[in-house]
Order: sequence, then C-alpha cells, then structure tokens
Amino acid sequence: MFTLVLIVLVVFAVLSLLLAAWTLFFQGYIYSEPVAGIYWRAPAAGAALTLFLSLWIALDYRSVENPTDEGRYRPLHELSAREMERYDKLTAVLPPDRKKVQFTWQGNQYVTKGGQRLPARPLEIIAADKEGQEHVFKPKTDDKGNVIKDENGRWRYYEEGNPNRYMEEDYPGLITIYHFSWLMMGLLLNFGFLVVWFLCFWLLLDFQWPHALGLAFGAWLISLFVLPMILTQAENVRKANLPPPATVAMVRDRNEIA
Repeated sequence: MFTLVLIVLVVFAVLSLLLAAWTLFFQGYIYSEPVAGIYWRAPAAGAALTLFLSLWIALDYRSVENPTDEGRYRPLHELSAREMERYDKLTAVLPPDRKKVQFTWQGNQYVTKGGQRLPARPLEIIAADKEGQEHVFKPKTDDKGNVIKDENGRWRYYEEGNPNRYMEEDYPGLITIYHFSWLMMGLLLNFGFLVVWFLCFWLLLDFQWPHALGLAFGAWLISLFVLPMILTQAENVRKANLPPPATVAMVRDRNEIA
C-alpha cells in the first residue's frame, strides 16, 4: 500500500511541475503574459487531477477479487465489459439419444475418464461450479426447433434464466459474461478524466476555453497511455494482499457451517 501512496504523491508532484512549466511557456507565447498566481494554480490543478486519479485507482484496485482477476476499469483502449470464466467439469447431452456424458478439463481440452474428447455441438451443456451448483446451457431455437446460429454461423449456448452468460461453440466450458455496469463506469472514468483536464486548463490555469479544450484533449490522450502502468501496479499490490484461495475456502466453509 505504501507503494501506491508513493506513486500518487509522485504523480501529484510531476503534474504540478509540468502544468506550471507548460502554462508559463505556452501562455507567454500565445497571450501577452502568463497568468498570475501560477505558484498556487498549478498545484491546485495537479491536486484535482491526482484526486480523480486516486478515485480511479481505488475503484480498479477494489475490482480485483481473485489473484487471477484483471482490473475492470482500464483506460479506453484496454476497456472491456466482458468477464471470462471456465468450468472444470461439464456434462454434455449428446445426440441422438440424449445420452449424458461427463467431461473434465485436462490440458487444453475436455475429456472423459477414458480419454474421449468432447464432441462438437452437443444438444445441451450442464456445467457444475465449485459449489456444486449446476448451470444448464442451451442453444436458442426457432419455432420449428432449428438452432439459431450467431452472425458467424456458430452455435451459442445460453444459460437458462440468465442469457447474459453464454458459451461459444468453439469454446465450450468458457463462459462469457457481459457487464453493462462495468462498461458505463469505465466510460465515466475515462471521459470524466477528460472533463477534469479541461476544467483545470480553463478555470485554474486560465486558458481560453478553445485552447483549454485542445490542450485537455492532448494531455488526456497522453495520460491514457501512461495510466496502464499505474493501474497495473495497483492491481499487483491488490493481488499480493489477497488471502490465499485455501484461506478463502476455509472462511466460506466456516460461515456455511455456522
């Protein structure tokens, strides 16, 4: 955690110095003279930007719940609203007699105890999670019972009662979960950062608003490519502070018994 605090302080110092130097130089070039009070304006702008970044870092930090997780709230070019989850065990309902066969993930494929691979396009897929709860996935069909394929001509298996979770034909057992809330929060953080840049250049550093908008857009683009290093560091700190999976399982089992 000390590392994150140190990073935030360094970001504040660097932003304040860069904003002060750039304002003195650029305003002296395009205006008659630089704005007065740069000694407090630049640190105030740096503090506003750092405060918004701290909120962003905190949200991304808390979004990591397991050592294998990636942060949810990345910069715009890395933003994703999809979560991937793989089941270790599947039961496939196979044609033509709807026989149920169990498969286990081994290496990079699902196989039976005898080594038989999971065939393509089973009628249904029943996946069991770590708590033993079963989830049934079926392809969508039309009124005549024909499978409705996706835009690429492939089958897609949707979970009964929860169509936001589905499996692709080419990746059985791998769940894609779409989170609209992740997308909205990610967009809010990304474009909110642009707004903060604009307000800092316009209201605090006293640029005319067209100049402030152009400077804010350029600074925002540059910062989006620097941010991944900071967010990744925060995610690594979070993962290092998470309890081992065995400890989490013991606590969960103890709570269930109680």
